[in-house]
Amino acid sequence: MTTIRSLNLQDLPQAAQVHLKAFPKSALTLLGAESVRRYYEWQIVGPHDCLALGAFGESGRLVGFCFGGIFRGALSGFLARNKKYLALQVIQRPWLVFTNPLFRDRLSQGLRIVRKRNRTEKPTGPAPGKVFGILSIAVDPACQQMGIGRQLMEYSETYAKAHGFASMRLTVAPENLHAIQFYEMNNWKKQSAAADWNGLMVKDLR
Repeated sequence: MTTIRSLNLQDLPQAAQVHLKAFPKSALTLLGAESVRRYYEWQIVGPHDCLALGAFGESGRLVGFCFGGIFRGALSGFLARNKKYLALQVIQRPWLVFTNPLFRDRLSQGLRIVRKRNRTEKPTGPAPGKVFGILSIAVDPACQQMGIGRQLMEYSETYAKAHGFASMRLTVAPENLHAIQFYEMNNWKKQSAAADWNGLMVKDLR
């Protein structure tokens, strides 16, 4: 039986391990478990309205999580808060810059975000009370096909409705056909039908 509850800072090392398993090729994963832990720590302690949910198995082990809500500088704030630490991780892994095009692209994107953030007084975000964003949802691959992702999404949707949100949104990799099918079965819609769709999906809660 799976138990869903709010995550706290002590749960984040486990959340980092789930992230590493669920997203083995992501730029954040390539920077190590501590970088992942720091990323989710920022989502909890930063200037966000964050609902951080964890799915725990019978043994008490975290097997899935979902971070949703309104985020103000989810990535830019994380990069600014941890820039020295992250720079050290990149320096210690120079091969990622030279041999991994995806990582190189994410690194360039991160630098642009930090420079843009430094030119503004405050991180910007969606207008409060409008759209509930799903920042990240992950399930341990060993525990997939057990309904854990569905439970996490249902809890998030119930919370969003109870707090007056009109819709939800998330971004999925366009090549992740399994995830897209899962969302569409749960009444999520692609934001655009164009051939160059960027992965944005929405769900009307009204």
